[in-house]
Amino acid sequence: MDCPNLDHWEKLASLHGTGQDRYYDLDALVAGASLMGDEERRAIHRATNGTGVAGRDVLHLQCHLGCDAITLARAGARVTAVDFSPTALARVDDLARRCDVPVRTIESDSRELPHHLDGSFDLVYATIGVLCWIDRLDLWMQGATRVLRPGGRLILVELHPLLTMVDTVDPLVVDFPYNFDGPRVYSGTGSYAQPDADVAWTTTQFGHGLAEVVTAALDAGLRLAYLEEHLSMSFDPRGMDPVVDEPDGRFRLRLGAGADGRGAGEALPVLYTLIATR
Repeated sequence: MDCPNLDHWEKLASLHGTGQDRYYDLDALVAGASLMGDEERRAIHRATNGTGVAGRDVLHLQCHLGCDAITLARAGARVTAVDFSPTALARVDDLARRCDVPVRTIESDSRELPHHLDGSFDLVYATIGVLCWIDRLDLWMQGATRVLRPGGRLILVELHPLLTMVDTVDPLVVDFPYNFDGPRVYSGTGSYAQPDADVAWTTTQFGHGLAEVVTAALDAGLRLAYLEEHLSMSFDPRGMDPVVDEPDGRFRLRLGAGADGRGAGEALPVLYTLIATR
């Protein structure tokens, strides 16, 4: 299947975790820290009914550098990390060795997971900025369902489509679709982890509304177990202009003024958590 964004992610896989990186603190990870956000930890707790991942087979889908795969392996999971970027998987292998944890890596398009993985996993885990790269959401959900065992669960923690629509707040620029309407091509420089990096890029991305995501999961044969829209998040996953770090340490997206015409407007959803069961 065509992978128009592979070159972009090959470049980012070489860049991320080096230099002035605002997101991938690999030295901290190797030293024992976790880079996983609160929302992801809570999703895992809920999906496992509080029992954790120890002894479970977990597929980390679109793993990039595999930081969460390493955290899951440290917690006792048997982890397989999947990505379409061979450079990213080489970084995962190196990080797992440095962290002294076993993580199996497989190079694959997430829309075409290999059939030898069918029915192999208790959890499929995918988070933060994964679906905007997917044109065929039906194939993505079908693959995630297929590799789960009966009773296994998909954990998806993703950027809310209302957040991804907004490029800047002042002035208000809305430049990304809420729902799928075909490919959108964007060009720019830098990276969400290193905004000033000397990297030029052109990518193809796709909008997916919340109802589209839920429907694709149901059509793939999953049963919705939990859905939450988050009005704040514990971290800023993409260095986006409209997301503001507020005094309580949470990041929120607010547009306009409050009801009295003064102060910030109401918070809009920035993330959602979807847990679904095969």
